[in-house]
Amino acid sequence: MKRLSFRALIVALAAALLLASADAPVSAQDGGVRTLSGTFAVAYEDYAGLPLVVGLIDAAPYFGDAPVTLPDPADQVLGEYTGVATGGAYTLELPAAPPQMIPFDVTGGAQPEQSPGVMIFDVRLMSDVAQRGYMVPNEDNIASSLRIGIDFAVNGGALVVYAGDEGQVFPTGAGADGRLFSADDPRGPLAQGWSLVNLDSAPFTVITEPSPTLNLITTGMGDVNNYASLPCAELVPTFLDRVEATYPFTELHGVDWAALRAALLPRAQAAASQRDCELIFRDFANAVPDGHVNFYLPTLQNEYAVSLGMQLEQLTDGRIAVANLGSGGPAQQAGIRIGAIITAWNGQPIDEALNEVTLYASNASTPHALVAWKLWNLNRGPVGSQADVTYQNPGDTGPATVTLTRGAPQRLVQQTPAPPVSDNVLPSGLGYIRVEDFVGFREFQDFDRIVASLIERNVPGIIIDVRSNPGGFSQISDAMASRFFETPFVLGRMVQDGKVTFQMQVDPRPPIYTGPVAILVDADTASSGDLFAYTFQARGRGLIVGSTPSAGMAGTVSGGQYYLPQGGFIQVPTGNLLDDSGEQIVEGKGVAPDVLVPVTVESLIAGQDDALAAAEQALEAVPAQ
Repeated sequence: MKRLSFRALIVALAAALLLASADAPVSAQDGGVRTLSGTFAVAYEDYAGLPLVVGLIDAAPYFGDAPVTLPDPADQVLGEYTGVATGGAYTLELPAAPPQMIPFDVTGGAQPEQSPGVMIFDVRLMSDVAQRGYMVPNEDNIASSLRIGIDFAVNGGALVVYAGDEGQVFPTGAGADGRLFSADDPRGPLAQGWSLVNLDSAPFTVITEPSPTLNLITTGMGDVNNYASLPCAELVPTFLDRVEATYPFTELHGVDWAALRAALLPRAQAAASQRDCELIFRDFANAVPDGHVNFYLPTLQNEYAVSLGMQLEQLTDGRIAVANLGSGGPAQQAGIRIGAIITAWNGQPIDEALNEVTLYASNASTPHALVAWKLWNLNRGPVGSQADVTYQNPGDTGPATVTLTRGAPQRLVQQTPAPPVSDNVLPSGLGYIRVEDFVGFREFQDFDRIVASLIERNVPGIIIDVRSNPGGFSQISDAMASRFFETPFVLGRMVQDGKVTFQMQVDPRPPIYTGPVAILVDADTASSGDLFAYTFQARGRGLIVGSTPSAGMAGTVSGGQYYLPQGGFIQVPTGNLLDDSGEQIVEGKGVAPDVLVPVTVESLIAGQDDALAAAEQALEAVPAQ
């Protein structure tokens, strides 16, 4: 399940269904369908880097009350594929009869005796990060022969149907209630064996030839919402309708949709320029306190283009200090030093100034992450803009105020040195793995290689650094974590209308590292980074070390990306994760450190990696096994 915070370069490709065969009513088959083949083109381009698996899935749960499940690996009917998710092809050989499945009453209870052996399936394309070669519940359903929305409703496409006996029936369309497989559906006879049913034709077309072409459709989970051609008056209500229907944290984050509509819809009708419309989306994003609500609005770029040449950070005691400086930048030239305390901004106390900050690029799910984002935005503005900054340098007896002018972009000087590792081992002998994100399959493979090497060298402990990790695919974080657990478990589940539709799970992948583990986090450890840390803490497997909790972003964003006019973009979550008690996981809280490392003026001046040192000290104190 994708959980990206800051990756928004997505290419939307159109996915269409093609059923190439003779049109025929429900009738006897000449042996029935035996081989299915076709193409797929998933819109979300980051799937292109992941291994895939294609197979036959029981489609009955999408039309009835049964839970959404996958067959046991031994019972799965799997095919082969070529290419990548954004452009590939598959072939699937159907068995003489399906494996053990529960027949589905296609008469909606009206005449169940007329469909005693009917089973309905779809062809499903899924990610396969751990390269198991079969389908599992924590991988993404990214394309299907059915048109499956982000709400897991079926809106057309094609069903693969098996009738165990002669004389069974199947709907030829939906009845007056508009629902397929209800009692008022018109029905016709269905021959024994495999058939392919096109739900997009009226009446339904049944394909009986041995090798029809069946192209797969991108599901809501793998799709991108392309609103780039909509005028603002249509764009804003269309966007709000979908987001309100799919947003999972309305209550948790206190989102007032009626108030948003009242504030934004009149502005959409009156918008006279692209900038007017983008300001509406900026204000929407500022009103939804969720770190996965991130956005790029081209006409507003210049409003936060450059900084004052300093990085601001909140100390553990709540004060705001200068953590880093740009070499030769406005702040450094004015005499501001690392460790300086900022007390006022443009004549306002710093706390009041932060309250009035407008966010660009992203919102936040937790108070500590929100402060970090506001400090980033406070520091930035248009080229040539000014700010009056009141500060007190370390050792000074009183504050000073300077007027700083934002000029050319500044590169901050690295204050904290990189960890002194050699072949992923610290001088202390502990292993160290830096995980930048959970997006790339190559990074996942590198992680596996490093873990195997550290196991072989029998290191006494491993530190995994996910600070500033913006997230990625939860199945990658699951798979990485699986190298540290000896028994399988489910971390959380996504539920739609009472049905589990996705779950995070850890399936051990030997060789397993059994020594002590520490996870480094900060306020920018987000999304799948949050969940990676939570995996270890929830199972008591490792120590969480950091100066703040992680960002607290656990929403899924599959199908939650929106293209806006002129290259604009916004992302809003579409799903959540619940634990066994039905409570939200991580969202709005973050993963709190077991070992809290204070941020002080002295630590900023020293420029040392105190969190890494604390993690080393904590692991060295763990008794040898």
